[in-house]
Amino acid sequence: MSMFELLHEKGIYPIPIGAYWNVDDTRIWMLYAPKKGSMQLVSNDELNSLQQELDNSAGINPMPVDDLLANRDLPVMYLPETPHELIQVDLLLNYTCNFHCVYCYSAHGRSSQQGKFEDYKAVMDYLFCSGRKQTGPYLITFSGGGEPLMSFPLIKRIVEYTEHIAEGKGYYYSFGMVSNGSLLTSEIATFLLEHNINIAISFEILEELQNKERGNYEKVASNIDMLSDMNVPFGVRTTFTMEAVSAMNTMIETVASRFPKLKHVVFDVVLSPALFATPTELDDYYNAFLENFYHAKELAALHGILLESNAVETQTLLRDRTCEGKIVVTPSGTITNCSRVSSPSEALYGEYVYGRIKDGQVEFDENEFRRQMSEYNIYTSPECKDCFAKWNCGGGCRLFHHSFGSDFVPVRCNFVRKALKEELWHTLSARFRKQTGGDLHAFIKSCIDSGKC
Repeated sequence: MSMFELLHEKGIYPIPIGAYWNVDDTRIWMLYAPKKGSMQLVSNDELNSLQQELDNSAGINPMPVDDLLANRDLPVMYLPETPHELIQVDLLLNYTCNFHCVYCYSAHGRSSQQGKFEDYKAVMDYLFCSGRKQTGPYLITFSGGGEPLMSFPLIKRIVEYTEHIAEGKGYYYSFGMVSNGSLLTSEIATFLLEHNINIAISFEILEELQNKERGNYEKVASNIDMLSDMNVPFGVRTTFTMEAVSAMNTMIETVASRFPKLKHVVFDVVLSPALFATPTELDDYYNAFLENFYHAKELAALHGILLESNAVETQTLLRDRTCEGKIVVTPSGTITNCSRVSSPSEALYGEYVYGRIKDGQVEFDENEFRRQMSEYNIYTSPECKDCFAKWNCGGGCRLFHHSFGSDFVPVRCNFVRKALKEELWHTLSARFRKQTGGDLHAFIKSCIDSGKC
């Protein structure tokens, strides 16, 4: 039984944060109601009193509980029951790449094979011509497997076909692309612009790091300049090795000076077991990433740059599984649940396939889909039971669990909790500053020094 069971039953999670003021961590608490998006600070005495009131309340909520639960419920992404509910569609066009990234997740699946237009056509027909009920706007992304722009004629054909069959049917959808950026031309950029395709460029920003970890700095940088000059909407996603995390501030300064029109950057953690021999190494990496990220975010804001991280910033995400499922069409004509698993040559391929394209039709193995979705969610993962971050985390990436040993899982859990706690603190501080013009950290410190907290 959890010591906070009554609060947990109401969807409220106490988070100790006294260490922010170099006092006992349990001296100051943050009460967090994830489904309401609510949080507030209380002292340890106030928390104990609140628990006693709940014990004796006869079903009536004490005022702090009512305050936390007053907001309307936020939307939650719940586990889909079938693949027919899915809205994220990743089209992997080939197994070929012109880069050799040090952390590549699909290197073992390399071959010259390219997908067949007929397979992607079958998926588009399923999405737009089968009477399928749309549960949300379709997010159709060219990514994964290999470099998508090595198959640009296929991209062009798929986009034009989709626009043709979707016209006038009332479906909502968007196209996106993840690319290494080296093969862009003015023709491709014009096509992206004309067809509203948002592109994310995987790019390490600093020349030394790009050339060491990915390659072709000059070519990619030149193509980013071209996209900027042509006003093509795009962003940059940077994946960090341990060597790179200390360079976050330098990267932001470089974006501001070298790429002044670039206003959206995403910093991502790496998922590569080969880079971390022990849980301690992974823990050191996560701590360094988190420490450097918020410094870089503040610096980015001063330059008018939006810096984000899906790994760190989870407060606005509410889900009961980290990945709500995808229709990932591979060059082999199979359907997997993860864009990072696409080739029969990959060890985990069989764990992620749940469908195929056969005779121009999309076929799902719904039992296999449900089996995959039942793994590693907040209901089936024991580490989630009393965790304050579970609704924001969703139980952790299934591929992480399959790629790393079980002794690495507590490290990832600790990182998610630390990151969420830091984000919640930044939210509270910003709210306090807006309402009072003061500094929340200094305000609480004075309360502690005076003995009132």
